[in-house]
Amino acid sequence: MVIKFYVTMTQTKKIISLLTTILLLFSHFSFSQFVKNPPIPKESYSYNENNNKLALHIAGGVIATGLLLEYSGIFDKKEFQDDVLRQFPNVKTSIDDYFQYTPIAIGLGLNAFGIRGEHKFTHQIKRLAFAEAICNATVFTIKSQTKHVRPDGSAKNSFPSGHTAQAFCAAAFLDREYGKQYPWLRWLGYGMATTTGVCRILKNRHWASDVVLGAGIGYLSVDLSYRLFDRWEKNKNLQITPMVGNKTYGLNIVYKF
Repeated sequence: MVIKFYVTMTQTKKIISLLTTILLLFSHFSFSQFVKNPPIPKESYSYNENNNKLALHIAGGVIATGLLLEYSGIFDKKEFQDDVLRQFPNVKTSIDDYFQYTPIAIGLGLNAFGIRGEHKFTHQIKRLAFAEAICNATVFTIKSQTKHVRPDGSAKNSFPSGHTAQAFCAAAFLDREYGKQYPWLRWLGYGMATTTGVCRILKNRHWASDVVLGAGIGYLSVDLSYRLFDRWEKNKNLQITPMVGNKTYGLNIVYKF
């Protein structure tokens, strides 16, 4: 794997500053979900009502920001994009293609080495598969309905950013399973997700509003999945197992009457 990233030293400093600012914005709110709550046994672990509300507020706020940036008229996305490209011209990298999945790979790798997260491996897979289904269905539906042109003019599927949605879905999954035990993994995951979103703008593949909305969708998809499975698993008559096939994934749902 070869990753090329052509920027000058001055541009590199500006990129680091931009990444740090956005990373702190997203990671601070996610981290705050945990700091006020004492540790509890893994088997009984579940977000309490305050955490549930906070997670929804975070996701809702990010999604609302993305919609406002796109539709309110208070933000000129083209002017912003032009300014970014003037500041960071000719950025070429493929790191965003890899970072969107890396947090998931880290989580599954930890399981492979016997380092358990907040849930058993099969329960993690069920939650992840459902979150991915929510995320991809939401992104595809909005893209196909809005048909917004990408900033580089290459296609009419710009809004929202699928790469960013996937990246934040992956980061939120890693956060839910391992962020409490290893806080640095939380920062690593959201750092990769943020880098993915910023790269989509720097490469002129997405507008800023695309990236912000994508981040909110990815984060919310995981929150909804974990919220629903926490409830479903309390129902002994309901069985949900993941299904993985050739380029497909889904859930097998059985309810015993």
